[in-house]
Amino acid sequence: MKAHVRLRENSPVREGFTLIELLVVIAIIAILAGMLLPALAKAKTKAQGILCMNNGKQMMVALHMYTSDSGELMPPNPDDGNTGNNWLSGSMGNAQDATNTLLLTDPRYARLAPYTGSSYQIYRCPADKSFVIIGGKRIPRVRSFAMSQAVGTKEGRVAVDGPWLDNNHGHVANKPYRTYGKMSDIIDPSPSKLWVFLDEDDKSVNDAGFAVGMNTAEWIDWPATYHNSAGGFAFADGHSEVHKWISSETKVGASVSRRAPKSVQGKMDWKWISERTSARFDGAAIPADKM
Repeated sequence: MKAHVRLRENSPVREGFTLIELLVVIAIIAILAGMLLPALAKAKTKAQGILCMNNGKQMMVALHMYTSDSGELMPPNPDDGNTGNNWLSGSMGNAQDATNTLLLTDPRYARLAPYTGSSYQIYRCPADKSFVIIGGKRIPRVRSFAMSQAVGTKEGRVAVDGPWLDNNHGHVANKPYRTYGKMSDIIDPSPSKLWVFLDEDDKSVNDAGFAVGMNTAEWIDWPATYHNSAGGFAFADGHSEVHKWISSETKVGASVSRRAPKSVQGKMDWKWISERTSARFDGAAIPADKM
């Protein structure tokens, strides 16, 4: 015998949301999302910046251990670091090199490898989204960091020439700008003011050296702007920081396929990095019209 349930005449009837109510709810959610997403994106960028600074600090620890074991000598950092005996080998402009972690972890190609082990991740900023295509697949590049061309050694275990310091690829060591082949060479600027590693822009990065011209305000190689128009730096004293760029010219549009040297009108960013790249060996001031 089936039981029949009979609703009382005065039982309340449950109704769904009206269209207007649904639209109001959707609008509120959209407003909340609009308020939260920028904050979340900013928090993510800040976290990436902290990780980037930690990567730079680890690289400087490795460099200090290397120099301690090498009579203060800096690792090799020749002008063309694509082959041979270098602090890091390979070009990020070459698809095979750009995906080869052995270039970062094998002592045959990376002189810092005995001090960083298998930690190849430290050489790439987490905010760098660049990739190469191999076999139809997008593969992230393995490196975004580069080393100042004013720092390091060349054959004969002497300081590098820093050929781009004169903006014309003709500079030789300490004539007139300082180059740093040993830790004890770092007296001007001081270790806390001399950068050694930085994040290079993905459209500029090739070999593992970064060129700065001291005579003329121009970008020869381009610093990264991954962290809300800021870039990561590691300094000779071991600290690292994320520096905020001032000029919009420091970041060129994504349509540029390869960033060639370019004069800059807004000189503040170039001035900041050049003051932390080298100084005149003879102590003479840089002419005001060059700054």
